[in-house]
Amino acid sequence: MNILFVGSEAQQMPGIIFAFGRMGHQVEMYEKPVEEMEGNEELEAQLETYLKRIKFDFILSNVFSREVARVTNRLGIKYAVWCMDSPSFPAWVPEAEYDNCYVFYFDYREYELKKQSGFKNVYHMPLAADVAWSGQLVITDDDIKKYGCDMSFVGAMYTNSLYDRALEHFSADMQDAFSELIEQSAFVWDGQDRLHMPPELVQEVRQKCPQIFYPCDMPDEYFLRTCLLGRKLTNVERTLLMELLSEQFDIHLYTRDTEIVPEGVRRFPEIPALKGAPKVFYSSKINLNITLRSIASGVPARVFDIMSVGGFVLSNWQEEIPELFVEGKEIVTYKTPEELVDKADYYLKHDNERIRIAVGGYQKVKEHYTWEHRLERIISVVQGRG
Repeated sequence: MNILFVGSEAQQMPGIIFAFGRMGHQVEMYEKPVEEMEGNEELEAQLETYLKRIKFDFILSNVFSREVARVTNRLGIKYAVWCMDSPSFPAWVPEAEYDNCYVFYFDYREYELKKQSGFKNVYHMPLAADVAWSGQLVITDDDIKKYGCDMSFVGAMYTNSLYDRALEHFSADMQDAFSELIEQSAFVWDGQDRLHMPPELVQEVRQKCPQIFYPCDMPDEYFLRTCLLGRKLTNVERTLLMELLSEQFDIHLYTRDTEIVPEGVRRFPEIPALKGAPKVFYSSKINLNITLRSIASGVPARVFDIMSVGGFVLSNWQEEIPELFVEGKEIVTYKTPEELVDKADYYLKHDNERIRIAVGGYQKVKEHYTWEHRLERIISVVQGRG
């Protein structure tokens, strides 16, 4: 097949290009990312001219683009999008309802909501990892010495969240209501969504602070639950867990320079996703996953990336983890901070068990969750076979 991939500046996925090549398909990378085309009529027209000149079987991107959707709809070309963020704001637009658009979500609950909201060609598909590329990664003794530690976490702390920026617009009663929702949800990972807010509170936020809402068709309550409260909750959990773990373990935190972290936590600069992070994953005895709370049920890319290089994953429990991995054989999960500390202590003292589980995770991803596996599903759906 001849495929055009329209990439994203924010989420660079070269592994998709290489995987298509390994599968025997012809694939081109479009010169403009989706962010650059956004709202630009001239670039939209350029894309249309390009697609009239070169015939592609379908277009793929990992961030939904209204411009690509409009052009492909006019030209009768199929457009597939594998959303790798949740919630995926760009896909909550009327263009995503076009008959030629096929949108895949890794978080089942977002997929379910989109389907209930009337979107037609929507599919649930978990994420994957580029195991073939990981197998070519060279990790030296110096790398292991540099990145080796008891435990590491690679990710943002979500300092200065939307909640923090909007707080001054909320009344004291609203702030109390939000604080109660965050408090009752924090540090419990059991699949229950405790961030649902009453309609009157949602309406009050819309009236008093309309500027915080993303310009899309996403339901207000879902937006506030995932992006306003979910990201603030993530900040609270990651901050306090880092502080708790640093009191007992040698934990390395790799995060942005702008993030605020607890005093005493061993902080390191944000590390490149493609070249640096895999070395951290391989060299750390335990790789921690604390899922962003806006991801309601799905398994984030971090888990697949760690496993793709044979790293051991200790993750908060997520609803979809049991559907993808076997607890104690491929992954280890926790539902409370106490369980996290206990399991971290146990697996740091039991090397053979930890290594066995890491190998099991690597084998599961290699055999079932590579880019090739997922892209084959996309092709099957677009061709009407899936």
